[in-house]
Amino acid sequence: MKTKLYLCLLMAAISSITVSAQKMSTADQFLSYFNNYQKKELAGMLTPDFKFKRKFSTVITDRKEFLNKYLEDSETLIAKFKVIKKPDGKNQNYYVVEDQSQYLKLLDVKFPKWNMTITTVAGKVSQVMLAPTNDHDNYVTELTSKTEKFNSWMNDNHPEVDLKKPTDLSLSLEYLNEYIESKGILLSDLQQYDESTGAVVTISDSNSLFDNMTCMHRNKLTEAKRASFYPFNKAKKVLLIAFNDKDWKLDYYAKSPKIIDISKAISSKQLNKVDLNTLTDLFYNYGYKKMELVKTISQEFDCSELKNAIVFLDEKGNPFEYIAFAFDCDKIEFSSQKISYGDECTTKRELLEQFFISNGMETGE
Repeated sequence: MKTKLYLCLLMAAISSITVSAQKMSTADQFLSYFNNYQKKELAGMLTPDFKFKRKFSTVITDRKEFLNKYLEDSETLIAKFKVIKKPDGKNQNYYVVEDQSQYLKLLDVKFPKWNMTITTVAGKVSQVMLAPTNDHDNYVTELTSKTEKFNSWMNDNHPEVDLKKPTDLSLSLEYLNEYIESKGILLSDLQQYDESTGAVVTISDSNSLFDNMTCMHRNKLTEAKRASFYPFNKAKKVLLIAFNDKDWKLDYYAKSPKIIDISKAISSKQLNKVDLNTLTDLFYNYGYKKMELVKTISQEFDCSELKNAIVFLDEKGNPFEYIAFAFDCDKIEFSSQKISYGDECTTKRELLEQFFISNGMETGE
């Protein structure tokens, strides 16, 4: 009797989940696909005459440009439309969305909100319209001011770059990262940084500074939550490798990501579930003791030939992201802006080196 009751409850739960999934509207699906940069799925739901419009601009993006350049640029900038409000109407879906992107975060501009109307016809999206909300003027003012400050810094530090010409977005993000690092700002605190006052916290006592920047187990993110972060959520396999490459000069963010040839590794190990739990714990649960802004001074050391990497493989066994290390000279390279290993506390790389060593990897001189 109990078994029958359990089966009935289970079937009811499955039916509930199925109905819930079926209730996702075409507009909801569009936003989900866009926020995950799913080009193939978007292509199947846009009408041939699809238009992406802005009420504050004469620029109109057609279907081809939207699926190629706009979506590609959005992925590079880690741009997403976070839904704030979602009332529905017949064939017209009205949203209030927050426009989030790495570009705005690095400029430390408050994410703007838009009124978004998604027009659907016979289960397909024919038009998306963005219209300003009440905070639009403040957004434009802040964006203009902080862009001017960034441009001024660029002119002083990179006069060879012509800011009037369109540049590669990845390169722009790299310059922006360099810009905020020059101010001693932590990426996690950018939205709280007050550029008008230059409110960067400096700690005069070097012992206190070092103590604060030493990693401690601060967060309590669960194993499931940590596994949901990119690129762990997309990887079919995660490898630790050691390899020799005397000519590879590591950049913090790769200007042009290298394809790591796994076959050239002098040693490698595929991480199991226990290993991955340990690794993501090091990434996301270890951080600064206090969430303060600090200025740091980096030293340059010569790097040996030996390098290490954490390599993320797709379903075909091909590398799609990596984090490369030269532990002997304290260098690191992320293959893209989408990857983060949490706070850059001073002992994070030491902890990761010990993780490599504990897994049988050679790590340099």
